[in-house]
Amino acid sequence: MIIKKTNKDCLSLTLKPNKSSSINENFIFFGFLSILCLTFAIGFFILGATMILPFAGLEIIVLISVLKVNRDWLNQSEKIHLDKLYVKLKKGNKQITLDRFLSKFSVVDHKTKKRLFITSGDQKIEIGSFLNEEDKEKLISLLKKKVNELNFS
Repeated sequence: MIIKKTNKDCLSLTLKPNKSSSINENFIFFGFLSILCLTFAIGFFILGATMILPFAGLEIIVLISVLKVNRDWLNQSEKIHLDKLYVKLKKGNKQITLDRFLSKFSVVDHKTKKRLFITSGDQKIEIGSFLNEEDKEKLISLLKKKVNELNFS
């Protein structure tokens, strides 16, 4: 998902992964799986298969860790600010400011997907790695358009 804001000579983009479900929906789904797991474990425990309980506990721990990884993935974002002089990139807690005239956006086209980089000197930073191909195409066209505007204004 790309959120675009423009002011006179500035372009600000916020990049976030697409969310097919909300955090609450994920809690409901993984909670349902946990309850289902516990129900089977208790049923087998009642029938005398006591060794199922530790494995059910491990399964719930795995489900909780998958939920955490999922939440971390959904909460990631990148911000790109492009103006006449600077390119500012914020990834998580890390913020990088690059000189626009010494920076270059490049697209590496692999067989199945495109990767977008910003390069300045010896720094090469991938941007939008979590975007789907349609959003990457949109991001590339937005950046091309703005760079051309800034170069010829």
